[in-house]
Amino acid sequence: MRVAFLVTHLLGTGHLKRASLLADGFVRAGHEAVVISGGFPAPNASPELATLVQVSPLRSDADFRLLYGENGEATPALFGQRRMEIGESITGLSPDLLITELFPFGRRKLAGEFEAAIEAADGALIYCSIRDILQYPRKDGRAAEAEHRFKSLFDGAFVHGDPALAPLSDSWPLPDELRGKLAYTGYVAGHNQSIQARSDAGNGEIIVAAGGGSVGDRLFEAAADAGDETWRLLVGGHDRQQRIDALRARNSTPIIEATRSDFRCLLENADLAVLQCGYNTALDVIQSGVRTVFVPFEGEGETEQITRATALSSRFGSGLLREQDLTSETLTKAVKEVRIAGRPDFSGLSLDGVANTIALAEKAVAGRK
Repeated sequence: MRVAFLVTHLLGTGHLKRASLLADGFVRAGHEAVVISGGFPAPNASPELATLVQVSPLRSDADFRLLYGENGEATPALFGQRRMEIGESITGLSPDLLITELFPFGRRKLAGEFEAAIEAADGALIYCSIRDILQYPRKDGRAAEAEHRFKSLFDGAFVHGDPALAPLSDSWPLPDELRGKLAYTGYVAGHNQSIQARSDAGNGEIIVAAGGGSVGDRLFEAAADAGDETWRLLVGGHDRQQRIDALRARNSTPIIEATRSDFRCLLENADLAVLQCGYNTALDVIQSGVRTVFVPFEGEGETEQITRATALSSRFGSGLLREQDLTSETLTKAVKEVRIAGRPDFSGLSLDGVANTIALAEKAVAGRK
């Protein structure tokens, strides 16, 4: 079976990471898989086994209003170039299955290239790959537009979550006629054997991270000022060195460095973590079992991370500190409270998203043939 993933990560790297884990799983299962990436290169989130096709990249600003290419704000010519590159990649593979990451339930500004990809995949099954929690549109008509595309263009959707923690209906209540096209897979968790060689890095420390994007400045600044424990701040984004330099100038006591490929190992060794609550970050916490204070990203109108963090706090006792309340003092207090509460028990959550997605895809393609 030939499988193509089409993904564009715009701010963080979580969408690319999830697509890469799934694509690598297909390769391990004996299939051919290609990840067509439209975001800026992110080696720590890229596939290890599947083929990566990098098209002319885009990124967004923090509120997703503007899109930028390598030479500034995105132009119609850049969008045309991307459509051509994506179409050629899909035509060359001639996939049995095309999986679009998030679209049509997001990436509306890129609808033209996703629809062109679906057209280029003529004869393939078309599925979308969505996380446990979606961002419901705030503007009138946008939800209906997405649902129409889902109904008319897609054969189904893989929902990478566990309804016991966060049913999709909590964030995007689909009409009854579309719910039958959803297939829950469980969470897409990385394999332990892919973790870098074990070390003592992070032992006894407080690990602070905000994913792979250029976000989290308020969190890093509060952590840099928070106290005399051993704090390790992991800074991501294309401008990470500039932000690292600014944090070191603010306080030279914490360990401040770029995001690392052995992040999971750091969490397993850590005394505690202070993190945002994106999909892959939450999975790293669940798999490592580290005590965590979540400070979810809450950009303008963004609800995904606060919804997920609230669910984890309510069910497993994880710490929760809202961005609006974030200071070095409130962060120090939250750390002390989570330390008293002890390590959480995440057993019972379904983490077999890779295997279940592959099994569902194999069944769908076999049925089509």
